[in-house]
Amino acid sequence: MVCFFTTVYRYKRYFEQIIIIMFHLFSTPHHIELKQLLSEFNRSLMLIADRQLLIKNFLSKVSQITPVESISLFLSDESTEKYKEQGTEEKNPPYFSGRGKLVSWLAVNERPLIVSESPSLLSYFSEEEQEVLKRLKAEIVYPLNVMNRISGILVMGKKVNGKRFGKQELELLSLLLGKAAFAIEHASLYEIQRDRLKRMYRTDRLAVLGELAAGAAHEIKNPLTSIRSTIQYLSSDFDPDTEKGQMMHELLNETERINKIVQGLLSFARPSELNTTEVNLEQLINQTLLLINNTLKKQQVEVEFEYFTEETTIMGDAEQLKQVCLNIILNAVEAMKGNDESHPRTLYISMEHGAMIDARSRYLLLSFEDTGKGIDEKNIENVFNPFFTTKEEGTGLGLAICYGIINRHKGELEVRSTPGKGTCFTIKLPQHV
Repeated sequence: MVCFFTTVYRYKRYFEQIIIIMFHLFSTPHHIELKQLLSEFNRSLMLIADRQLLIKNFLSKVSQITPVESISLFLSDESTEKYKEQGTEEKNPPYFSGRGKLVSWLAVNERPLIVSESPSLLSYFSEEEQEVLKRLKAEIVYPLNVMNRISGILVMGKKVNGKRFGKQELELLSLLLGKAAFAIEHASLYEIQRDRLKRMYRTDRLAVLGELAAGAAHEIKNPLTSIRSTIQYLSSDFDPDTEKGQMMHELLNETERINKIVQGLLSFARPSELNTTEVNLEQLINQTLLLINNTLKKQQVEVEFEYFTEETTIMGDAEQLKQVCLNIILNAVEAMKGNDESHPRTLYISMEHGAMIDARSRYLLLSFEDTGKGIDEKNIENVFNPFFTTKEEGTGLGLAICYGIINRHKGELEVRSTPGKGTCFTIKLPQHV
């Protein structure tokens, strides 16, 4: 309740300051349109709860209020401790390190950086930061502060009309961005909490399904063994070239298929214990790619493997982790089968450091992103459910088993997808530091 009243008070203070500035800015009829834009800006921040929609609306309104040559928003990513550009479809979008000099300067000075007024300051930043600022043609770099923490960075280019930013204009932008920062932070926290609840619900649901699957597999396996033995015995009485012989062969194939499903159920319900050793994930990925090299060539799939850290060793079960990687890669190959010549078949594999878990460990992130057909939004929540599959020959147990393996490694397996563009699976595994 105290936090609620603090937020209301802060918003009230913002409004009072905005009204003072607006009194000067809107003293002529020429600025009526700008006044309407500010009203719409305020309303969108109050009413839009969807994070991506809020960001899109926010950038659009800022561009209308202050027309600039370019505008980019970087938000803090809890998984990687980076500030990543929002709304971009690049495979390797620009970012600012959370521990970089630019973020440190913004945090200490608590004010926007005006590039044209401090050209010598650029040399203080890292080469990577200078390259991003140059690429974005940055004129002003605004910190988005929430509770004494930089939650985001807004990078704006020069004004379209070529004029310099006035003092009152900068004050108004600072106030608007301060309010926007709170709105985006609230939407982000809601999204994070929603995802955590989904993961908790999924883990509990898979545990219950595992118990049911174990009982069902046990009850099916015994009579299935008798049926298979009987078919094998009777098939010797029929010529395999006759119709009845072929029917017996088909029956035997079907029992084998049922047996594979039962074995999959047992693997899902009663997973083997982890044989934990030191595992070099870089080597494991290369071994997996070598294992299916012929499949990749046959399907004309190009693989791009990048790792942004030299520390790729974790404690885990090498064979089970290889099973996870193999399953995800084969799913990606399957998803790209329908691609035509204008839509290349490329699998992007990347590895990088993630956020700290505690003082002695952090996450190592391993991502597999394909250029396939993607997954419909209505199905994205079901991909880890047993028996859910979009393949004609699939059993729907592969990803459920993968989820269980990663969960037993105290890690997380996440998926995001855009229909028609591709799917990305990200594995988070604990790593000692």
